[in-house]
Amino acid sequence: MTAAYPAEKDHPAVPMGAVYAGHPPLSRIAFPSGHEGWLVTRYDDVRTVLADPRFSRNLLYPGAPCLIEPGDFATGERSILNLDPPDHTRLRRLSAQAFTVRRIAALRPRIQEIADDLVDTLVAHGPPADLVEEFAFPLPTAVMCELLGVPFAARERFRRWSRVIVTPMQHAPADVERARRDGAHDMAELVAAKRAAPAGDFLSALVHARDEDGDRLTEAELIDLATQLLLAGHETTVSLISTGIFLLCRYPEQLAALRADPALTSGAVEEIMRYDSPAEVSLLRVALEDVELAGCVVGRGDAVLAHTGAANRDENVFPDAAAFDIRRKNAPQLGFGHGIHFCLGAALARLEGEIAVRTLVDRLPGLDLAVSPESVVWRPPLSVCGPEEVPVTWVA
Repeated sequence: MTAAYPAEKDHPAVPMGAVYAGHPPLSRIAFPSGHEGWLVTRYDDVRTVLADPRFSRNLLYPGAPCLIEPGDFATGERSILNLDPPDHTRLRRLSAQAFTVRRIAALRPRIQEIADDLVDTLVAHGPPADLVEEFAFPLPTAVMCELLGVPFAARERFRRWSRVIVTPMQHAPADVERARRDGAHDMAELVAAKRAAPAGDFLSALVHARDEDGDRLTEAELIDLATQLLLAGHETTVSLISTGIFLLCRYPEQLAALRADPALTSGAVEEIMRYDSPAEVSLLRVALEDVELAGCVVGRGDAVLAHTGAANRDENVFPDAAAFDIRRKNAPQLGFGHGIHFCLGAALARLEGEIAVRTLVDRLPGLDLAVSPESVVWRPPLSVCGPEEVPVTWVA
C-alpha cells in the first residue's frame, strides 16, 4: 500500500513530471521522515489541496507529520509558510507591500542594468562560463538585497546558510539546524541595524511596522519574515534562470524561435515554470477533517503532499504535456503555487526571468551548453530544484 518516494529525476530523459504520467491521482507514500501520507498528482486535486482551508499548514503540534525531519520548517516556527489565517493573513498583508505592481514595475530598469553588467563581464572574460555562478545567482541576489536593504557585500555569507536551508536532503540534520540558526542570527543583526539607522528599504518598513504597532508583528515573526523573503526571493529565481537556459539549450529549435521573436519571452518563462519549476512539490499539509479527494477519503489528521510538478504535466490540462513548447497557450501552470500561499514574489520572479532570458539570448550568439546535458548535476527532490552548475559557451 505504501510506495517509496520516487528516485531523483534523471534529467532530461525522464523528467519528474513524466514519472507520474500513469500514476494514480491519489496514493499512499512514505516520506523520508518515516511518516506516511497521501501523494496527490492531478491538476484539479492539487489546486484543491493548495487552496482548500480544510488542508492546514499549521504543523507545530506534538506528533505532527513532517516531510524530512521533525521541525523541518523553512525558517522558523513563525514563518509565514507555516501559518494559517488569521496569522498568515496578517503577515501576508504586511509582506505584500514589497511586491506591489508599482514597486515591481519600478525595478525593471535596475534589473536590466544588473543583467547588462553581468553579461558585460561574461563577454569580457569569454566562454566558457558557469551560468549559475556568473549570472543566475548574482542577478536575483542583487535585486533582493537592494529591495530588502541587505548589504550585497554579505551575499556569500547569506548564500552559505540559505543554500543549506533550501536543500535539506543534501545535508545532515545538524548542518541544516546550524544554517537556520545562522540565518536567524544574521537577520536579527540586520534588523537591529535597521532599527538603529532606518533607510528607505522594505526591511526598514517591516521594522517600523513591528515597533510602531507591536501587535502586528512580533520580533520572531519579523526575523522569520525577513529570512523567508530573502530565501524565496533569490533561491527560486536562480533556479528559474539556470533551468530555463538549460532547457533552451537542450531544445535548440525553441531557442531559435525565442531569439527570432521577443514576443515569446513571457510565454517562455511560463513554460519553463510549467516544465521544470524550482518547487516540484508543495509544502506538506494536514487534513483538518475528512475530505473526499480523487474518489477517496483523506482522513482527518492525514498528511497530504501535492505534487505541482506532476500537476503541470497533466494531459487533461496541458495537451502534449511532455513537450517543452514556449508557444504553449492557456497554460495555467502551478509552479508558483496556488491559494493563500501563492508565491508573494511571483511577479518579480517573472520579470527577472524575462529580463534574464532575453538579455542572454540577445547578447550571447550561439549560446549553448558547454557540456553534455547528462553531465549537469541537479539538486535532489524535496528542495528548491535546479542545476548546481550550467556550463555554457557562445560565439565570442
